[in-house]
Amino acid sequence: MRFSIATIAIFLLSINLNSKSIDALIRDFQKRNFKVVCQEGMRKYQAGNRDEDFLGMVGVACAEIDYINPLGILQKSLRSTKAGRNNASYFATLILQKKLLYQFMLDNIELGYLRVPDTGHILSVVFKNLVLKNYKVISENPKSLEIEDGNRKIKVYIKKATPPKVMVDIYKNGNKVESHWYR
Repeated sequence: MRFSIATIAIFLLSINLNSKSIDALIRDFQKRNFKVVCQEGMRKYQAGNRDEDFLGMVGVACAEIDYINPLGILQKSLRSTKAGRNNASYFATLILQKKLLYQFMLDNIELGYLRVPDTGHILSVVFKNLVLKNYKVISENPKSLEIEDGNRKIKVYIKKATPPKVMVDIYKNGNKVESHWYR
């Protein structure tokens, strides 16, 4: 089957028209439209974009909406610049904390001996409190914990699903303001 150059050009143009420009993604990032930036940015990564500043922005957007798994893909390409390596370490930290939180909740592994970088992400906040044993056990089976963190209360528990989900709910003044889940 042969395609003319015009047919290929129209096809490539239509693909390009369906994706956002990098400038548009930067504007979306500034407007905190993190889901759009994460999803479109991952498409651009899969299409070959390896600009470390761009990938750092995409990774931060993914982290902001708890899309932790794509961070493992992005971090492999972040090694040429100081900022890129810093972002790769941040992404690796979140991936590790997610996995260890999951094991802590499901397999009762001990975390007290571990030291990892601290970030402002909710995974780091929860992880730090678990390492420091700064939590109250609400129930053992299924495991449910409560963490007091300044003016907020964080509830960490297992939600039955296949596979199980670790839920992290944040409360302020008795009202749930955020909910996160990890598998």
